Amino acid sequence: MTLSPRFSRPIAGISLAILAALCASGQQKPSGGGNPANQVPKPGVPGVQAPMSYLIPDGQYNLGTGGPDWLAITENSVWTNSRGTDTIYRMDPRNNTVLGTVPVKKPCSGFAVAAGTLWAPSCEEHTVYRIDLATNEVVAKIPVGPANSEGGIAFGAGAAWMPSDDKTGVIVSRIDPATNQVSARITVAPGSYTAVYGYNLVWVSSTQKSLVSVIHPATNRVIAEIPVDKNPRFMAAGEGYVWTLNQGTGTVTKIDPRTLKVVATIDVGVPGTGGDIATGEGAVWLSIHTMPVIRIDPSSDKVTAQLVGAGGDAMRVGHGYVWLSNGRQHTVWRFLPERVMAAAPHSWSQDAQQFDLDGDGKPDILVEDLVTFIPGQPANFHLKILNPQIGSSFVLKTRLNGKTAEVPFTSEGDQMTATLGATEPRWIHYSVCLAKSEKCAPELVVASPTTSTAYATNKVRFVPDTFMAPPPPALEGYTWNILEPEILKQDYAALATLGGRTGPMRSTIDEDYGEVKRHRWEFQRQTSFAYGVLTEDRAEEVACVYINPSKKAGYDATVRVVVTAHGEQLKLLPTLQAAVKEWVKSSFPFTKVAYPGLDMPMPEWNALPDVE
Repeated sequence: MTLSPRFSRPIAGISLAILAALCASGQQKPSGGGNPANQVPKPGVPGVQAPMSYLIPDGQYNLGTGGPDWLAITENSVWTNSRGTDTIYRMDPRNNTVLGTVPVKKPCSGFAVAAGTLWAPSCEEHTVYRIDLATNEVVAKIPVGPANSEGGIAFGAGAAWMPSDDKTGVIVSRIDPATNQVSARITVAPGSYTAVYGYNLVWVSSTQKSLVSVIHPATNRVIAEIPVDKNPRFMAAGEGYVWTLNQGTGTVTKIDPRTLKVVATIDVGVPGTGGDIATGEGAVWLSIHTMPVIRIDPSSDKVTAQLVGAGGDAMRVGHGYVWLSNGRQHTVWRFLPERVMAAAPHSWSQDAQQFDLDGDGKPDILVEDLVTFIPGQPANFHLKILNPQIGSSFVLKTRLNGKTAEVPFTSEGDQMTATLGATEPRWIHYSVCLAKSEKCAPELVVASPTTSTAYATNKVRFVPDTFMAPPPPALEGYTWNILEPEILKQDYAALATLGGRTGPMRSTIDEDYGEVKRHRWEFQRQTSFAYGVLTEDRAEEVACVYINPSKKAGYDATVRVVVTAHGEQLKLLPTLQAAVKEWVKSSFPFTKVAYPGLDMPMPEWNALPDVE
C-alpha cells in the first residue's frame, strides 16, 4: 500500500453537489481569445471553483484593526502595510508572529526590496520611505510620490523605478539608491501606475491607454509600447513571462520578454478594480475580493483553481509559501501552494491509492480514498484498472459496525463503481478484491461526519458562509494544527491517553486516518472545527479542541478541550481552557456556547433535551 497523498483533495462523492450550488458559472475561453466586444464576462471560470473555506492556511497573522494590503518578501521576513493604521508590519515567515512595526503615513502603491532596505511609498507625504531591513529604522525619505495609490514601485538595474506624480506629466522616476535622488525621469503613457522589473527591463502598465511601456535601463528610453487587454493595472514578472491583470475585462495578458509580443490573453472572468497578481512555485497567482485565490498554469495558460468567498487583496510568493493579505479580515495568510490544487475540483483519481495485487511490485489498480460518507445514503466507491492483465472483475468488501458485505464493481467508461446501499454512522472498512480470488488490496477506512446530516450537507449552516476561521490563540511553547492527515502520527499517539483514557487502544491508525480525513473535510465546509495542539517542535500532540454544532436544545455550539496525560503533567488544561473560551467568545458567531464537563457535569448535560 502506498503512502496517503500529502494533501488529500476535498472533492469526493457528496461534496460535488455542494460545490455546484456554491460556485458561480461561466466559460473558460481558449488562451489568446480575449473577450468579444461588449460582452461582460461572468464571475470566474466553470469547473475550477471551490469555496474559499476549502483552503486551510498553514499560518495566519492577526493584525488587529490594521487592514493589510501590499506584501513584500525578504530573506528572513515578510512585510505588509496598512493605510488605516499608518503602519508597516514585519512578520516572521516561520511562525505567526509580528516581529516589528514601522510608522508610515498612508503607505500605498506597493513595496520594493533592494540595497538593504524596504522601499515603501507614502500617499500622504508623497515620498518613498527606505526602511533598514536589519533594524526596522527609517533611513531615508525620498521626495517622490506615487502616481496612484493603487500602483507599484520596482527595483532593478541598480535603481528604484516609481511611476510618480511629477507635475510635468506622467513619468517614471528613476531613483539612485546611493544618493536617494532622482537620476532620470522617463515619460510614459497617461495613466501609468505600476512598474515591475524583470528580464533586464522595466515594465510599466498604463491603465488608461491599455498598454505596457518597456523601458531599457541602459538608456532610460521607452523601447516598446505593447497593447494589451483593457485597463491593465497590476503586473508580475516570472515563470518566463510578464503578466498583466486587466481590470476592464477580467483577463490576464502574457507577454514574451524576448519578443516583446503578447503570446496569450487568458480569460479569468474577474473584471473590476483592486486585486493583485504574482508568480512563483510554478504558477501565476491572482487575488480579488470575491475570489481571493486564483491559480493559472503558465505552461497551458489555463485557470486551474478559483477559490470563491471572503478574503483576499495582495499576493506574493516566497519561503515556499503563497502569501495572501485579507484586508477586510485584518489577517495575512501563508499556505503551501499545493493546498490550492487540493482545494480545487478534481477527479477522485488524483487522491486515490495504488495497489499491487499480484506481488510483482507494479501497481495493478487505483482505488478511491473516500473522504467521508453520509449515513443512511448510498456510498459510491471507484477504481481504475492500471494493469489489464490482472483481470476485469472486482468486488468491494466492506465492514461496518460488525456487518460485512460484498458488492460487485460495474464498468462506467474508463472506471468502475461499486455502491454500498446501506450505511450507518462510524467507519466503513473497505477493500477491493479480484473476483473469485484471494487477491485483495489493503483495507482503507472512511469515517462518517461528526455532525448531523443537516449540518454535514449544509442544509443547516453552523456558521455564515462568509465566515473565515480565526487564528487560534497563541500559547507560548505550543503550536496549533487542524486535525488532518498531515499530523496523523501525532494524533494517533495522543489518542492513547487523550481525555484521561486508559487501557489498550481500541481504534487502529487506519481508523484514525479516516477520522482526520473527515475532520479536514468538515473544517473546509465549516460544519465543525477540530484542532490539535502540538509541542513547539510539532513532535507531539498534547491536546485537542473540538468546536461542533450542539446536539442539545438551547445552544449554538459545544466546545470540548481535552489533553493527554503529558498535557496534564504540563498543567496545560487550565491555560488552554481559558484561552479557548475567550477565543470562541470573541471570534466565533455563536450566541450561546456550552462547555460540557467544564460548565456543567456531563450527566446534567446528557439529560438536556436534544435538538429536534
